Amino acid sequence: MGKLIYSAIASLDGYVADKDGNFDWAAPDDEVHAFANDLERTIGTHLFGRRMYEVMTFWETAHTLADQSRLIKEYAEIWQAADKVVYSRSLDAVTTARTRLEREFEPDRCGR
Repeated sequence: MGKLIYSAIASLDGYVADKDGNFDWAAPDDEVHAFANDLERTIGTHLFGRRMYEVMTFWETAHTLADQSRLIKEYAEIWQAADKVVYSRSLDAVTTARTRLEREFEPDRCGR
């Protein structure tokens, strides 16, 4: 069985979105971005709920946008190389490569 590592960018009081549901307040500076890239480089499978998955789909095409930093392009490559599992009863379909949709969380299926 694989190891489950939990990681999130959150405010000190535990929020990942602001009062309007936006996540842009958490954009990391270069030092934090480099640290996150190093942490996630070895991750084989990411587990997401619907809302976080919808935020993270940005990384599927981030490398194609003009004037992106080396760190942004690097993270886009890390995201694209990893498998992703989205747990949602309301999402109709996933829109990114290497991604599967699960309606229920079954721990024994996480790494498959």
